[in-house]
Amino acid sequence: MAAKKNIVILGAGTAGIMTAQGLSKDLNPNEWSIQLVSDRPFHLHYLALLRVLITDDGGFTKTAINPLDRVFEPGRAGEVVIGNATSVQDGVVNLEDGRQLRYDYLVLATGTSWGGPLAFPKNVEDKDKWITEWREKFRKANDIVILGGGAVGIELAGELKHYYPNKNVTLVQNDQLLLNSTYPDKFRTRVGEKWKSLGVNVVTGDRATIPEGEYTSITTDKGRTIKADLVVPTWGGHRNTDFLKSFDSTIVTPQGNIRILPSFRVPLSNGNTNVYAVGDVIDWAEQKQVAKVAGHVAVIVPNILAAIKNQQPPKVYKGGIEGIILPAGPRAGAGYLPFLWGIILGDFFSAMIKSKTLFVSLAQTVTRYT
Repeated sequence: MAAKKNIVILGAGTAGIMTAQGLSKDLNPNEWSIQLVSDRPFHLHYLALLRVLITDDGGFTKTAINPLDRVFEPGRAGEVVIGNATSVQDGVVNLEDGRQLRYDYLVLATGTSWGGPLAFPKNVEDKDKWITEWREKFRKANDIVILGGGAVGIELAGELKHYYPNKNVTLVQNDQLLLNSTYPDKFRTRVGEKWKSLGVNVVTGDRATIPEGEYTSITTDKGRTIKADLVVPTWGGHRNTDFLKSFDSTIVTPQGNIRILPSFRVPLSNGNTNVYAVGDVIDWAEQKQVAKVAGHVAVIVPNILAAIKNQQPPKVYKGGIEGIILPAGPRAGAGYLPFLWGIILGDFFSAMIKSKTLFVSLAQTVTRYT
């Protein structure tokens, strides 16, 4: 009997899991194996984690973080491999513990690493301790300063003011408006106004760094003194692609993203056509959001299946819409949908769509822990 061919998928975030599941449904398990590689034995649903780090309201601690042992349906091609990829060679992935995974096709879905409270440890015991420690930090602090006025910083500030309305929360953003220029100024201005109405002290056009040692205040670059007993960084994350530079330095951009064709295939300098990328790591002019993943998977899965059959890729990616909803606790928030003249959502629709549930059902469906 001929040896099975193998697909290795690096990264078990939502994009990696959904790609693996899509391929698994169509491949003969007698002919193909799929190895989904994760550096932790659980899946993190980042949309809910800021609330998890503050409170157990909604029970999201149990539903937004799920094991990976049910990802593949019984009898289908697929296994989860717990390990950390340290390098890639043509046809082989090297893991930190010395294991080597042979591949006929490789999918890069390694995602983003975050600093601050979202820098979750990679084992179950430390993960639980991490949640407990951050809840205690937020509970004890009186003057919380959040550095970074992107979506993560905005949502953290809103969540904190909902669950701890009497604490002083300051949000520092180096741009003149919150978020970035992907969104129209009218919405960015509205978000700033809304968060101020929640009691958040919004400081724009300035920046600061985390002070060393013990502190009771911070000083911004422009000389503003802000009272602080807890400073939380929420700056943009770091793409998990450094290990690929020794494989093919031409595919990684200076920002750490992976260059792709509209088919999601990675244009390797050696001409090989068996490497793909999906999720946060792709070099595409769009915001990195879990809402984009379904659109990615709808393209990459049929294209890999076509490649296996020596056929041309049937799908091309054209990008997704740039909408956003920013929760501020389960009953409030602000949102933007780029339809018609640009629709701005208030508390009611933000809560109905996202703020209350934080799309946790997606995490449960993906991991098959419904």
